[in-house]
Amino acid sequence: GLCPALQRKVDLFLNGTTEEYVEYLKQFNENRDVLDNAENIKKCSDRTLTEEDKAQATSLINKITASRTC
Repeated sequence: GLCPALQRKVDLFLNGTTEEYVEYLKQFNENRDVLDNAENIKKCSDRTLTEEDKAQATSLINKITASRTC
């Protein structure tokens, strides 16, 4: 499965707001350039990924998390 920190990051990236995602990342990295880049990538994904895309990605993550071999 995924470690809890990565699981939370992926969940916020797919389903959270840009603000929630960047705030979460601040726990691990305070570099403004990195956070600005993460914010831009999140905004871009929110504009381009459909709800179906996000649901499929979430389903994949849930399968990985549930798998005993991952």
